Amino acid sequence: MKNKKILIVGSGIAGPALAIQLIKMGFEVDVIESREEKDMEEGLFLGLSPNGINILKGLIEEEKLYQEFAPGAIEFLNAKGKKIAALDTDDQSKKFGTQSIQVKRSLISHLLRKELAKHGVSIRYGCKLNGFEKDGELIFAKTGGRTLGPFHCVVGADGVHSKTRKLIFPNGPDPIFTNHYSTGAAEKIQVVNSMPKKVQMTFGNRAFFGLMQSNQGEVWWFNNFYHKETPVGGEKINLGQDDLKARLIALHRDDHPIIVETISKSKNLFAYPIYEIPPLPCWFREQVVLIGDAAHAVTPHTGQGASLALEDSVVLSRCLSTYDSLETAFTRFQVVREERVKKIIAQARKVGDSKSKPNPLSTFFRDLFLHYFINMEKKKMEWIYRYRPENIAV
Repeated sequence: MKNKKILIVGSGIAGPALAIQLIKMGFEVDVIESREEKDMEEGLFLGLSPNGINILKGLIEEEKLYQEFAPGAIEFLNAKGKKIAALDTDDQSKKFGTQSIQVKRSLISHLLRKELAKHGVSIRYGCKLNGFEKDGELIFAKTGGRTLGPFHCVVGADGVHSKTRKLIFPNGPDPIFTNHYSTGAAEKIQVVNSMPKKVQMTFGNRAFFGLMQSNQGEVWWFNNFYHKETPVGGEKINLGQDDLKARLIALHRDDHPIIVETISKSKNLFAYPIYEIPPLPCWFREQVVLIGDAAHAVTPHTGQGASLALEDSVVLSRCLSTYDSLETAFTRFQVVREERVKKIIAQARKVGDSKSKPNPLSTFFRDLFLHYFINMEKKKMEWIYRYRPENIAV
């Protein structure tokens, strides 16, 4: 497959990461993005664990990743603000070469796209994929009034609501609402209470709340809450800023006062329903393959979405570089990745249920035993953090 031309759909994290690696391997790459360039700065922050950071080290200027971040160490609090457990990251550097952090999604995407530009690749923004045309072993992409190509293969890195997935599997499963919403903000505000030096995760009476401060002084927070009805309109919550703020304040009215204060002073709230997709029997069809959330959307509750997408980019680039046959390369990619992905998705779903749909009995036992549970989970997470996809046999 070397020296072949590949189209990547999506320029978030997985797409540019894959493109950089393929270019270094001798491929020619085009990248298209349905959003406009100005919209690439939208979104909040995410957890980035050692398995993801170690991949980024080889793709971007590592020090730029730390120009604005929050630490990954966590304190768990109950609704009254009492500390019930802690998860430190001090030993991660020795074990895995780096420590978990919280970082803005837009920063990772920006750094990857900047690196991609150094390789002479200009992303086509506002370019919406409408369909494919095939000519023997070549494939063309129809985008509005233009047809792009020819390409030897196409990679769909366009997220949980993937247009690429819909085109190659028109009768495939649609994204499923998980009955959870995620909301939050990142801005400089002043709160009466002192800001935590670690990420504070609060199990509220009605919803879950995370609070931290970046090294640049911004207050970063997020909220997860359970919601029974499926949202109308797909990707975004249909509430105005004032209505959303009022709803969040009501959810946390009986929790530690710093939560309501933080929400009240925030002006630019971001909100979206959390979706996942049922397991796909196959992540590819003929000349098109899916990676990241397009293939296996994972809820954000374990902070592994971006890291899994980065892992995919490493494995797929190696498979394409190793095998002459697309079918063999795509098959090996799925075989290598599928079992690991399934385990992490199941773990994230379990954590999500425990965070945002509390009940009195489970709350009592959680506060009593969470410290022991966290220590056990910390050891269990080592298999995730230790993963180095460049060393996996493909």
